[in-house]
Amino acid sequence: MMKNRFFTFIGRFTVVIVLLTACNGGKTNGTGDPKSEQTRSYANEPAELVIFSPAAPEEVWNERFGDALKKKFPNYKFTYILRNNTNTLENMITSGAQVDLIYDSIGNALNSVVTTEMRYDLSELVKKHNVDMNRFEPALVDAVRQFGGLYGFPVHSGGLVLYYNKDIFDKFGVAYPRDGMMWEEAIELGKILTRNDNGRQYIGLGPSVDHVLSMNAYSLPLIDKSTLKPAINNEKYKKLVETLAIAPTQVNGYKEQVAALKRTFNNNDFMKDKFIAMFIMNFGLQSQKEFETLNWDMASLPVFKDNPGVGTQPYPNLLFVTNTSKYKDQAMEVIKYVTSDEHQMTLSKKGYIPVLKNESIKKAFAQESGFKDKNVVKAVFTNKLAPSNVRTKYDGKVNGPLLKHITNVITGEEDLNTALRKVEEEANKAIDAEMKR
Repeated sequence: MMKNRFFTFIGRFTVVIVLLTACNGGKTNGTGDPKSEQTRSYANEPAELVIFSPAAPEEVWNERFGDALKKKFPNYKFTYILRNNTNTLENMITSGAQVDLIYDSIGNALNSVVTTEMRYDLSELVKKHNVDMNRFEPALVDAVRQFGGLYGFPVHSGGLVLYYNKDIFDKFGVAYPRDGMMWEEAIELGKILTRNDNGRQYIGLGPSVDHVLSMNAYSLPLIDKSTLKPAINNEKYKKLVETLAIAPTQVNGYKEQVAALKRTFNNNDFMKDKFIAMFIMNFGLQSQKEFETLNWDMASLPVFKDNPGVGTQPYPNLLFVTNTSKYKDQAMEVIKYVTSDEHQMTLSKKGYIPVLKNESIKKAFAQESGFKDKNVVKAVFTNKLAPSNVRTKYDGKVNGPLLKHITNVITGEEDLNTALRKVEEEANKAIDAEMKR
């Protein structure tokens, strides 16, 4: 006898796909032919899938995955739910609500999945479904494995690139940045463009400091995973901060601009106020409406001389199957499709960084997007991906103080050694307090 179960829960930040399926007992494939559990496909079995999103509106999910999934799985009913302030993953766990798939960024997944009872290692499902892991970019799979297990699959990726405002370069008659620059070249180029023109201060190179540090090519972590202590008060990290956050500021006008803002630079300074010539940030800004009125392009992330050809750490979005799911095989069918050559090609053409090694998929990148005429392929794929650093749930305890004190260093209120020591002290205090809760 068929048994159907349908579980729903309304909540906000984590993506959930709850699958209601009609089982055939594993004896046949629905046509009367014997089929073993090892080769059985669940793609045609009836299912009700509830998708619980971390932040993306339903139209965004549908554009990336939803519309294609409805066509691919006509026997599945899809319901999309967006998390809100009341309905959180914690509430879902407490109430026992069914959760099958979680969709989240790698930066948030540690807290939303990996440190909860929801985590589930997919290794056995990979074997059962004959998933070829060699198809995937190794750095993306490794980014997941640094959590301690294969808890999810990358479905599209991200990473740092250098955006630039062509109008500022044209205004001052300076050649545009090129792919494959060293950091020293980018910093010197930024100094040339940091100038005051008729009372308007321009900044040549304004990286998003927290992003360039957390996604650095050396893969230096914020927290030592073995001790759960800050890992930033040492010579390697000091050199990293000096190069990426301090060196670009050593020119007239830069420190004064940071002091006036009382912070380092952000997206709006580049997109809306348009006083930054080169802005380093995670790929994806071009989806913002402000880019429609910005004369922009991009180049690959600058690299270090002693680490040539190595750029950003990857920043993928992931799909996780939960430990509590009763429909793990059906959830795996969804993952298999969204990571198929077919759908990865579709995503790549739209301008979502693919997760596969397939060169033809990479070459098609952004060709059906509104920025297909930009330097997107070289900007994204020129450099090799750096290994992902090991993330912990306490990284945020370091990141906040680090940004505050780096700002103080830029404005001359603190020296770097003092700043890193204070960051270490404040972070340790915050971590200790968290551990005692």
